[in-house]
Amino acid sequence: MKLAGAIITLAALAAPACADDLPLTVEAFEAIVQGKTFDTYNQNGLYGIETFLPDRRSIWRDAEECKEGTWRAEGDQICFDYQGESQPFCWTYHDRGGWLMAWYDGDRTQDPIMLEPSEDFVTCEGFLGV
Repeated sequence: MKLAGAIITLAALAAPACADDLPLTVEAFEAIVQGKTFDTYNQNGLYGIETFLPDRRSIWRDAEECKEGTWRAEGDQICFDYQGESQPFCWTYHDRGGWLMAWYDGDRTQDPIMLEPSEDFVTCEGFLGV
């Protein structure tokens, strides 16, 4: 999975912050993700998968947990409120033509994540975790 990390790093370097690289609006984000599932990668490789349901609901699943949640706009960020979490997880998302790049709290000094469309559909039914 080192290749995914290298791809993310190269993509981040090739996509510097500039005026025409504004974060997606909540409407644009919704148009891209609704009814779809995305694999999520960080610098270490694939670490989770998320299905985006109608009414701005989602299901996140990784090796340790499976959570249902909702998402909403907060300024130029998309914030996820998951069951059992006291704080939202907020990101700025950027369309990269077939995939998305995101920065936690919109902080481009941090490593981004990459979301690629997946053929899977996430449920928490029967989830046992690690």
